[in-house]
Amino acid sequence: MSKINDSKAALAALDATNDRLANHMTWPLWRHMAGGMLMTVIIAAAALPPAFAAAAMITAMVLATVIVRDDKKRYGMFVSGYQRGRTGWIVAAIIVLALTALIVVLTQVRSGTRDPVFWVTLAVMFAGTSVLSLVWERVYRKDIRERLV
Repeated sequence: MSKINDSKAALAALDATNDRLANHMTWPLWRHMAGGMLMTVIIAAAALPPAFAAAAMITAMVLATVIVRDDKKRYGMFVSGYQRGRTGWIVAAIIVLALTALIVVLTQVRSGTRDPVFWVTLAVMFAGTSVLSLVWERVYRKDIRERLV
């Protein structure tokens, strides 16, 4: 009888810990937008002249560093988007969006940054990735509560 009560108490404590962790694992809006910007800058680099592409990639690396440092400061660890659980479809959607944007930028943009297709593609990439990041957070927090991660 004691082992059953101990097990129930341990599971209740685990659930309470997971609930506290899920409540703590929230990111400010700028963090989601920074992720969107990071992916957008990488896609933009593909259509830019080499010198500008290099500057864009350096900007992306700096932005990635800012994101990692903020996560470590905020949570004590970097929370990668590549988690087990139900977030996989969101990561897949971001990858499909990025590959589609890359194909559009490489095949449909004729006059570089003067081409409206370039800017529309980047806007869709930024908005889509930012929104998917927000969705990822909600799914991830639910996974924590349900002990799936």
